[in-house]
Amino acid sequence: MHLIIAEKNISAKRIAQILAGNEKVKTTKDGSVFTYSFDNRTVVGLKGHVVEVDFEPGYANWRSTTHTPRSLIDAGMVKKPTEKKIVNLIQKLAKKADLVTIATDYDTEGELIGKEAYELVRAVNPDVRINRARFSAITPAEIRAAFENPVELDFNLAAAGEARQTVDLMWGAALTRFLSLAARRGGRDILSVGRVQSPTLAMIVDREREIENFVPQTYWVLSLTTEKDGTAFEARHTTGRFTDRDAAFTAKERTKEPLVVTDVEEGQKVDRAPTPFDTTTFIVAAARLGFSAANAMRIAEDLYMNGYISYPRTDNTVYPGSLNLNGILEALKGGVFDKDVAWVQQNRRPTPTRGKKESTDHPPIHPTAAASREVLGEERWKVYELVVRRFLATLSPDAKWATTRYTFDASGETYRATGGRLIDAGWRRVYPYSEAKETILPEVKPGERLPIIDVKLEEKETQPPARYSQSRLIQVMEELGLGTKSTRHEVIGKLISRRYVEGNPLRPTLVGRAVIDALDNHAATITEPEMTRTLEEHMQLIKQSRRSRDNVITESRQMLHQVFDNLEAHESEIGNEIMEQTAEERTVGPCPVCGRDLRIRHSGASQFIGCTGYPECRFNISLPGTAWGRAIRTDETCEKHNLAHIRLIKKGARPWDLGCPLCSHISSNIEALFLMPSMTDDLLQRLHEQHIYTVSDIAGMPPEELAEVLGVDIEEARGLAGEAEDALEILRRRSELRKFVRKIVPPKKGRSYVRIFKNLLEEGIGDIHALSQAEVATLKRAGIPETAANELLDEARRLSSERALREAGVPAVSLKKYLEAGISSPDDLCYLPIPYLAGKTGINPETVHKHVDLVCRYLGRPTPPKITRQVIERGRKELLGVPGLGEATLQRLYLAGVYDAKTLLEADPEMVSSITGIPKARIHDYIDHLK
Repeated sequence: MHLIIAEKNISAKRIAQILAGNEKVKTTKDGSVFTYSFDNRTVVGLKGHVVEVDFEPGYANWRSTTHTPRSLIDAGMVKKPTEKKIVNLIQKLAKKADLVTIATDYDTEGELIGKEAYELVRAVNPDVRINRARFSAITPAEIRAAFENPVELDFNLAAAGEARQTVDLMWGAALTRFLSLAARRGGRDILSVGRVQSPTLAMIVDREREIENFVPQTYWVLSLTTEKDGTAFEARHTTGRFTDRDAAFTAKERTKEPLVVTDVEEGQKVDRAPTPFDTTTFIVAAARLGFSAANAMRIAEDLYMNGYISYPRTDNTVYPGSLNLNGILEALKGGVFDKDVAWVQQNRRPTPTRGKKESTDHPPIHPTAAASREVLGEERWKVYELVVRRFLATLSPDAKWATTRYTFDASGETYRATGGRLIDAGWRRVYPYSEAKETILPEVKPGERLPIIDVKLEEKETQPPARYSQSRLIQVMEELGLGTKSTRHEVIGKLISRRYVEGNPLRPTLVGRAVIDALDNHAATITEPEMTRTLEEHMQLIKQSRRSRDNVITESRQMLHQVFDNLEAHESEIGNEIMEQTAEERTVGPCPVCGRDLRIRHSGASQFIGCTGYPECRFNISLPGTAWGRAIRTDETCEKHNLAHIRLIKKGARPWDLGCPLCSHISSNIEALFLMPSMTDDLLQRLHEQHIYTVSDIAGMPPEELAEVLGVDIEEARGLAGEAEDALEILRRRSELRKFVRKIVPPKKGRSYVRIFKNLLEEGIGDIHALSQAEVATLKRAGIPETAANELLDEARRLSSERALREAGVPAVSLKKYLEAGISSPDDLCYLPIPYLAGKTGINPETVHKHVDLVCRYLGRPTPPKITRQVIERGRKELLGVPGLGEATLQRLYLAGVYDAKTLLEADPEMVSSITGIPKARIHDYIDHLK
């Protein structure tokens, strides 16, 4: 059997489909892992790394005095499975294999993942032949070529990946643990440090310092407006920026007519076509379309896995000679790009554009197959179209501009006007992402005199350097050798998720600044790019067999020990510096009740703002749970309450700005307060003046205290507290209804649960019981589809009935028996005969009668007469003595209230027949026999 191991399930499926050709691929699910089989081949996908490197047992306790943070530098490391089901399946299949092909992505990370799979196979089948398939796109041509020309696993490339993995763990774990313990932070508030992450964060912090320390300089710009043949245009003074105010005003005063044309220069400028995409230039271009670095790479990876573009992690900006450019153009014909492709083919440049970076691992990013907007969806289509149009642009001729420059003299002051007109759009015809702004000047001749319409002197200020956007930061990281093409966007994602930076452009948070300030003061090596750049250079040397993995790791250990010499000597200072700087991080502002600090508090999945004066002051503000994002304060402050605004940060999602927490708290609770019948605008204002904002605040206050703060008598206070309790119950039932509807009505694009709940409330449906009384038409008006409405009603009626039975007092054990027998409605217990209920459930008839009595009282209905077990047993014998009347018929008679000879003789045969389905003639026979 030929076992093929791909990096992910989606690539495994694509590879199987391509290699199988017209043969059917058999999909099998082993536990939660899919395999794809055809002929004698089985393809299985990993989940990236299925084993991880970790410290050997004994290092998990952060506060261990034996295993200090520094001890992690020399700690032994072990590999352990993270995806046990995949590991077990790989090894099970490997035992039967006579050939194994590693088909992971071809880069450092992919080769390391491939080596991990290699070791799993070798552990159970030491002699099996293992080879490597290398490809840059998951297309039929690339995949078939890769499998027809397999190579050996590149152990040097994998060793480089192992070295990076080990060094990153060692540096990150040791420094993170040290810094977090020094600053007394744990749980989700640990202070993460990383080999690439920290220098990158330092760049963001340094830029923020530059902005804060920037002192603007005033300058002046002098320009005039003239016109020719009715066309006005502007010319600027050739001095450019005047830094001397007097000189600027003097030049303005001296600018007088006549305005004489002294020189006319006309020429052409070549506008070079863009070079092919590598990872960095792709991310920069995608950012202009509104994609974050992480989102752009996620979509590109998906397009690659589905065979639409080539491998998106590449440093190459030169198409290799082996790449079939003509074939790609032909593949793109016939679709959306048909006209653009035809134009490129007719006007194609002699050779494609070339960037400065050339490598042999992967070609630049390019399309590999045709696609449509309908198949890809809007977001993926935008990225795919960007890649296609960039590819077409690299094959297109340069654009050409006609340039014009006029020089003027105005009484001794020299001015200049420049213009440009696009005379050959070239590559710009197929790549609309770069704006071509024309400035067309009217024709003038030397010596010609023009009027001066206006002279303008503008006072301006120099601007501070701009904050880094994600795309610009990635460019700078590449220039400094920080990270790799595969990891740079991930590093930025980590900085955001760890709440070290926020926004785009990126700005450091208080915590991010505190960490960098502490490291800069005591271990600057960590925040400088040189160390990281050196390690990246060593990675290249490992790939080239010029250094060994162990040698590089040993050198990194020595370097980290030197860093710890400084850190441990200043541990208390570092901790105090960070704690002092970050104390403000969670402080929101003054408590409106006592004036002490309000701080963001976290407790498991909950978070709130509480007063530091607790327990004397119990003021608090609830916040959405951490599932919506971790709460942080921002620099904005509410003018009304003097509280910092709150933002929720969640990895992979846009930040949610709550604004002022107290304003949000007040507005979100007003509707609930008006559920109280006595609530008025005046009472609401009095409550707010006393910092009482919720019904739970009112319900939780002793009536005496409530009476005192509101200036009402004790009875009115008790009444308000009772109304608040009722309002809380309404809110509880509404919350229960929301969860219930969300559980049954499936999410769908365009379906708003908020709108559904609003519509239900308008229909008078505020809890599950009210829902159980509704009609399907009502639910459809609320925005619930018919199928879901029927399911919702059935389940609501069942739950409502069960709740009524529980509230009536039916014990849980008996309730379970009733439900198992299909008796779920309170009406069933009131109207079904006791012998029938006892027979169906096995509950003693006397006990059934007690339950019937409870439910009838609960519903306000009369309780039927009691029937004892003895009466039922005696009647049973009487009825079973009637010829042809067996056990099954007896149970049916119970349903009609017939349980002995007397009740059968008194029964109406027609009615008994309609209830039980027993023929009327047979019932007459039973009665005749008894007579």
